[in-house]
Amino acid sequence: MAETTQKAKGQADEAVPSTRDRDAVRRRRIRPMRSGVLPARIEDVAERAGVSTATVSRVLRGTKSVRPETMRRVTEAVEALSYRPSGPARALAGSRTQTLGLIMTDLSQAFYAELGRAVESAAMERGFTMILANGAGDEQREASYLDLLAERRVDGILVASWGITARHIDWLVHAPVEVVLLSCRAPGMALPATLASSREGARMAAEHLINLGHRRIGEISGPPYSAAAADRGAGIRDAFEAAGIPADDSTRAESQGDVASGQAAAAQLLAREPRPTALVCYNDLVAVGALKAAKAASVRVPKDLSIVGFDDVPLATMVGPELTTIAQPVAEMAAWAVERLQRQIQAFDRGEPAPPASVVHMPCRLVIRDSSGPVPE
Repeated sequence: MAETTQKAKGQADEAVPSTRDRDAVRRRRIRPMRSGVLPARIEDVAERAGVSTATVSRVLRGTKSVRPETMRRVTEAVEALSYRPSGPARALAGSRTQTLGLIMTDLSQAFYAELGRAVESAAMERGFTMILANGAGDEQREASYLDLLAERRVDGILVASWGITARHIDWLVHAPVEVVLLSCRAPGMALPATLASSREGARMAAEHLINLGHRRIGEISGPPYSAAAADRGAGIRDAFEAAGIPADDSTRAESQGDVASGQAAAAQLLAREPRPTALVCYNDLVAVGALKAAKAASVRVPKDLSIVGFDDVPLATMVGPELTTIAQPVAEMAAWAVERLQRQIQAFDRGEPAPPASVVHMPCRLVIRDSSGPVPE
C-alpha cells in the first residue's frame, strides 16, 4: 500500500487575498478590449504596478499569497489598463484547453519512455491530451520548457525529472499553472509528488543476492545528479548492514545510466581482484551494459556472475539471459499524478484551496528471471 508523507507547508510571509479581491480581478481580466486600443501585456501590468510578471500571475490566479499592498497595486494596474490575459490565464478564466504538459528528463531512457506512455494513457482516460517536452538530459532545457508549456495554455504541468534544480524551483515558486511532480521531489517545497520507493527497491535487489549466498556484491550507481541514484545506493547499504557485509568502495563504480557507461563500469569491476560475484545496477540499461561486459570478459551469467537491474523496462526480457530486476509501479504513479493534477485544476476552478500537498512513495517489486543465481562454488 502506498506510503503517504504529508509535507508541512512553509509559513506564508504574505497575506492571502480575499475571495472578493480575487473575484474582482477575475471579472476584470475577462473584460472586452476597448475599441482602437492595443491590448495591454502582462509586462505592462507588471511595470505599472512595480512588480514582476510572476507576481502579476500570482495575483490573477489567486492561489499564491501576496501582500495586500501588492495585491492593490496589481489590481489597480489591471483595471487601468483593461488587461485581458491570454494563454494560461485565459484558460483559467473559463475556457480550459483540456491539455496537460509533461516534461521528462530524457526520452532516450527506456524508463522515461514507459512513464510517458503511462501518463498519456492516464490523461486520455480523464479527457486530457498531452504536450510532451523532452529535456534530453539538459536541466537548462528542462527549465525553459516550463515557460513554454505555460505559454501554450496547458491546464497543468507534470514534471518527471532526474532532479529538481534551483532553476526549476525559481519557476515553481511562482508557477502560473498547477504542477505535480512525477518520479521526483522538490525538498523544502510543498508540492505534490509521487515516486517509487527506490531505496526499498534497491534493498530488495541486494537482499535477493545475499539470500543466494553472495557476499562480494558490486554496485554500479547512476549519475550523481540523480536523486534516485542516492536513494538506491542507500538501499543497497541498508541490506549490507543488515547482513553484516562491510561497505567496500572497491566494489562500486559510477555510470551515466546508459548501456555504454554501464558496460564500462562493469568492466572496471570485473577486472578487480577478487572479482564481485554479483552486481546491482542503477537501471536495466546499465544491467544490459554489464551483460555485455561479462560476455567480453568470458564471464558467464548467472553461473559466474549474477546481475540485477532496476525499472523492469521491456528491454529486460529482450536480452539473454533475461534480467532479474526491480519493477517500478509506472502505471500507478502516472494515474496518481494525473488524478491529483486534475483535482488541483478543479479546485482552482471552484475557487477552493488546493488539496494538501503530499509526497506519495509507491512500492516496487522484485522480478526474478534468469540473470541471477546462487554464488559460484
